[in-house]
Amino acid sequence: MFKRILLMLLAIIMAVSVYGCSGDESTDSTAEESSTDSVAAENGASLPMLSLSVPPTSYAESGIELPDTIDSTYINNIKTKLDNAPYACAMYYVDLETGLSLTYNPDRMFAGASLVKAEYLMMIFEMIENGELSYEDLYTYTSANKRGGTTKIPQDFKYGDKLTLKQIIEYVVWHSDNTGFNMLQVYARSLWDLGPWAKNRYGTTFYYEGCNWLNARGVAECWKEIYQRYKAGDENYTWYVSLLLEANENKFIRGGLPKDAEGNAIYDVAHKYGMDINASNDAAIVFYEGRPYFLCILTDYIGINTQSFMNSISSEVFKLHEYLVSFDE
Repeated sequence: MFKRILLMLLAIIMAVSVYGCSGDESTDSTAEESSTDSVAAENGASLPMLSLSVPPTSYAESGIELPDTIDSTYINNIKTKLDNAPYACAMYYVDLETGLSLTYNPDRMFAGASLVKAEYLMMIFEMIENGELSYEDLYTYTSANKRGGTTKIPQDFKYGDKLTLKQIIEYVVWHSDNTGFNMLQVYARSLWDLGPWAKNRYGTTFYYEGCNWLNARGVAECWKEIYQRYKAGDENYTWYVSLLLEANENKFIRGGLPKDAEGNAIYDVAHKYGMDINASNDAAIVFYEGRPYFLCILTDYIGINTQSFMNSISSEVFKLHEYLVSFDE
């Protein structure tokens, strides 16, 4: 067992080329992550790395078998696709049952776009748990709340109509509704609170400066809790995951997964995407049989090829996960 843990903790570290930059580097890390994600290049610059690690405590408690060594083909295929992206990108994969993770550029800050709505809603659920909010609380939709972009509330309601907190959450998750998101910030909790909240809860960095900024490690910490609370039967998070399973634009990470003969996705995917002028992002829990995993992909670019890029990364990560699971069958 000791030998296995040592072998699995061996970081697969490979320097990569750096492309366009729209964010800055963060040095934050969690105690759980055991490997280093940057190294000094010959010119002294810090380069992103692909890094594999297994938190020993999580692995020991899982009772799941993992291979003594991992076929480097799976890692190299993922690395090649990430290296060849013509824009900055980050990835965070974690086996939600063992804690094994594969990360790439996890601390680099990226524009979050609508992906931030998923983490923001965790603050709303916390307020509900504490009795500060109720699903039945009513909020009036006004002209000041209306926002452009992805929004459906202006189509379904008129000014002066009242929506319950539950309805607004549904619109924010199902439709990535910007109007509903604005209503939550006005009536329930400021987006400015997310940075301190995430720092206190996970030791990670989120902030707002012209737009919201986040990193793959911080997003992963939030989603690991979403899954853990869901798995434990928490009513708020059971409902939340059910909404994420039905969220719109579920074509990025899910688009790279196997399909049946009719072209339908085989595995359920609970996700939240984000796309704007600065970003194409997706974060998802992939319910692979009894071994779900989380995958986050962030980029600093929006364009037609970012969907196919996320599809291809998702496909290679799925192959790695399927390979790892095969050792426990």
